Amino acid sequence: MASSNKPHAFNPPTVPVPPPTYDQVCITPIVPTSKLITLAGQTGLRQDQTIPSDIKEQARGAYAAVNNCLKAAGATPRDIIHVRHYIVKETGNPDLDRSDVVDRGWGELWIEFMDKEGEGHRPPDTVVGVASLAKKALLYEVEVWALISS
Repeated sequence: MASSNKPHAFNPPTVPVPPPTYDQVCITPIVPTSKLITLAGQTGLRQDQTIPSDIKEQARGAYAAVNNCLKAAGATPRDIIHVRHYIVKETGNPDLDRSDVVDRGWGELWIEFMDKEGEGHRPPDTVVGVASLAKKALLYEVEVWALISS
């Protein structure tokens, strides 16, 4: 691992290779001048309080919110050390509900977001299928932890 004050995510050769949305382990240097940043769950809820009906549009909105929150805290997606994705399991759409929650299109968008905004960084993540989120129309939510050092 190169010397850096940024998180370093990787896959040990002794564990199964994960999907391309994340790496299994992240080593994060911590020094007295470090700051841990935790974001509340971000969703596709718009400023006007409307919610897109499509999970991919919700994910895009959530990633924009993550980026904006990190910027406000003096961080970037490259500083993320852990991610938790929440996906509603039963949406009422039989075609969508037949697919596993990891195969509903948000993952490709996460990769695109992290490639563009996070220098291709793949922090460890957890994907959780849930019964519901805070509002009935929400299908996707993401929690992010980041660490910055000055």
